[in-house]
Amino acid sequence: MLRWVKYTASIFLIVLAILIYAGWTPDIPHDVLAEKYATGASEFTDLPSGARAHYRLQGNKDGKTIVLLHGSNSSLHTWEPWVARLSEDNFIVTVDLPGHGLTGAVPGDDYTYGGMVKFLKEFTESVDLARFILGGNSMGGGVTLAYTLAYPDDVSGLVLVDAAGTRLPASAAGKIDHPLAFKLAGRWYSDWILENVTPRSIVEEGLSKSISVKKIITKSAVDRYWELVRHPGNRHATGLRFAWYRTEGSRDLPVENITQPALIIWGDEDSLIPVETGKLLHERMPNSDLRIFGGIGHLPMEEVPNKTAAIVATFAANLPGS
Repeated sequence: MLRWVKYTASIFLIVLAILIYAGWTPDIPHDVLAEKYATGASEFTDLPSGARAHYRLQGNKDGKTIVLLHGSNSSLHTWEPWVARLSEDNFIVTVDLPGHGLTGAVPGDDYTYGGMVKFLKEFTESVDLARFILGGNSMGGGVTLAYTLAYPDDVSGLVLVDAAGTRLPASAAGKIDHPLAFKLAGRWYSDWILENVTPRSIVEEGLSKSISVKKIITKSAVDRYWELVRHPGNRHATGLRFAWYRTEGSRDLPVENITQPALIIWGDEDSLIPVETGKLLHERMPNSDLRIFGGIGHLPMEEVPNKTAAIVATFAANLPGS
């Protein structure tokens, strides 16, 4: 019996070693990625904390300022469809959050909402933003809520797109279908592998589960996600962030205390953060407007950019100030 156990264990380790060797995907140097993805309006700024932020300032500087925050394992590129449609009348600011895109790892390795809020405050001050509309998708929506609670005077309005930051209603728990990478990240037994073995297929699977409008899952889109997640430090940051999600990150933010106007946008086929979460968020926020899009998944700003950008444009135009 003991001999059989040893034999089985040996076979398992050999197979595991072969799989790791075959799927080994090292980091891609920052300069290589920056040459490909820090294009157009991209800029970098060094923050007092030591972080180096990748960002874009685009559009009409005399219009309303809209700061947009991407979701988990994404980048500022996710907002380009809205930038194209909103920049004539608005000033659009996008930034790669800590542990993402070309910003990469940050000193202190704090990838909690608290760490993201500190980073965002430093960033907005570094580019001289005093008051703005703040929006975010998924994780970026959670950061939007946390930032507004911490610095309410900075935010004139919120745009929440399939946002994290609040608890999922128990009735919707059965609708969740997380990608494999999300299920594995933040666990002691799989983080080392995910930091070194990230096959392109796992990225494609994640996008397929997140997005209902499959035509936007192009080769270049999959390549961008796959390559930027391999920016030095990003995969390690993902493990730390998901480990936090599984403990303190599941706490419910007190969104009832947010009084600014909020536009809530949701896809009714979202299997990461089901639409029931958006409905409950709307009920809890005292000054919100909920718009649900049928046949749409977790990324409405990319799946239906014309329709979603149009309601954001109206929302921004109706807010006082700049």
